[in-house]
Amino acid sequence: MYVFLSFLTGITIVINMMLNGKLAQREGMINGVYINYIMATISSVILCGVMLKAIPDYTVIRQVPMLYFLGGIIGVITTYLFNIIVPKVSAVYVVILRFIGQMLTSAIIDYIFLGIFSKGKLIGGILFLIGLIINAIVDNKYKEESTKLCKEAQ
Repeated sequence: MYVFLSFLTGITIVINMMLNGKLAQREGMINGVYINYIMATISSVILCGVMLKAIPDYTVIRQVPMLYFLGGIIGVITTYLFNIIVPKVSAVYVVILRFIGQMLTSAIIDYIFLGIFSKGKLIGGILFLIGLIINAIVDNKYKEESTKLCKEAQ
């Protein structure tokens, strides 16, 4: 069940990223972030209304370390950055680069907080990055040849 939910989360992240990028193109960068977070607030209020019994009381929330509230700030920054990137970079590259960044960052976090160093994650991230670079080189070469053939045909 959790594997399926993780897969579904991956799908929704990509759809969200693309929709936010298009919204930013249409309405502007800051307005795109603003609209995104207004909708997130409305959705959160509705979800809290549906799950009223699961909402902790204020005393529990006061015990949450301030560091954990940075997630919201990081979310805004992430949305802003994706709004800049998505219109300019292929969706496949954005998703793969995001994945590489997540994998390498998780390896660093595992090392710092758990004392676990994963050679596999590091090697996997580097191999993904090398594959992405090779793919980008091939794509550029194909694009140049395609453009050259189109000019010759005219």
